[in-house]
Amino acid sequence: MYSLAKQLAGRMKEIIEIESEIAEAESVSKGEQVVRNLEQKRSDLIKTFTRDELLVIKTVMNVGRSERGYRHYFDSDDVELIYLSIELNEHELMKKYSHFLVHKTKQELADGIEYHTLVSSFLKEGMEILKL
Repeated sequence: MYSLAKQLAGRMKEIIEIESEIAEAESVSKGEQVVRNLEQKRSDLIKTFTRDELLVIKTVMNVGRSERGYRHYFDSDDVELIYLSIELNEHELMKKYSHFLVHKTKQELADGIEYHTLVSSFLKEGMEILKL
């Protein structure tokens, strides 16, 4: 599974890049149509992945979401990232975080990635933790 994650690193970066374009378009108010086109581009990219590839991407996201600590402040929207020590190696992390995902269909995995609002940040963290 980890070797497939290494192969998919470039395509995962494409998803991150499209999401940064979406965020930029929303921040400078380029228009709803531009944002919708970018969201469609991301959706089309996600649909090109196989079930196994989607399983790997979702696993990388789960590693990024769960292997770090987060401190939320009640008086602001700021979130502080806490760098916890990681005791498992890359293969063990992939196995741990894919355990329950193996029961999901391709459509469930694609929807879970497509409709998640923090895909980029979780993918970046997961890729950093897994050294992809």
